[in-house]
Amino acid sequence: MATRLPLPAGVSRAAVSAYSRYFSVDLADVDPDQLAQGFPSFDAFFTRGLRDGARPVDKRPEVLISPSDGRLREVAEVEAQGVVVAKGHAYAIGELIGDSELAARFVGGLQAVIYLHPRDYHRVHAPISGVATRIMLIPGRLLPVNDAAVAREPRLFAVNERQVHVIRTDHGTVAVVMVAAFGVGHMSCGYRQVDAHPTQTQSLELEPPPFLAKGDELGVFHLGSTVVLLTEPGFELVDGLGPDSRLEFGQALLRRKEPS
Repeated sequence: MATRLPLPAGVSRAAVSAYSRYFSVDLADVDPDQLAQGFPSFDAFFTRGLRDGARPVDKRPEVLISPSDGRLREVAEVEAQGVVVAKGHAYAIGELIGDSELAARFVGGLQAVIYLHPRDYHRVHAPISGVATRIMLIPGRLLPVNDAAVAREPRLFAVNERQVHVIRTDHGTVAVVMVAAFGVGHMSCGYRQVDAHPTQTQSLELEPPPFLAKGDELGVFHLGSTVVLLTEPGFELVDGLGPDSRLEFGQALLRRKEPS
């Protein structure tokens, strides 16, 4: 893919500078030494890490952090039969994650959808500490995931290629769904080698299941896309957030409800 072609240092710096100006990328979040020496390819810039301290992680055990940078598109409750109604349209969580039995665990829980803009940091992280029990690799299309595309195709997230991380935690099962989009080279996993662009659904049981601390890397988008976070019942959106809120990886997103 063209984004992974090697670039001379001077070309790399010029390309990064032009892209950053066009999309308003905050280069203050990037390791200054890496900026100075240039990136070996555009993909290396797009999948860049962060400088130390750029994203403090909320350590409170009752809080789920945002797994990525992006815009909070919506937060909706998963209704009976595992259906989510969002923006006036309904689709099944079982279809999204490729497992209707697992989807039943999320009935009464929340679905939070985060859209990643081209300016954003494109690595995805564990929203809470736990053990990763399974990865689902689901083939699909690579359609755009902007607002206009979602309005045209309400089932879009269940149509595009997905990588589903299933995490068992002290607060129930959590799923983090990475949804590919137009222009995505592939999605990689931070703790297990997986196939890029699977041709059939794969359910990878992890034995032994690795422990992931809150904030550990789950995977990387090589261009694109959208993250869908699913929880079991008992969570609510933290105060001050709502649709269209700007999120940064590490900040508090959801919290356990106080006992009534």
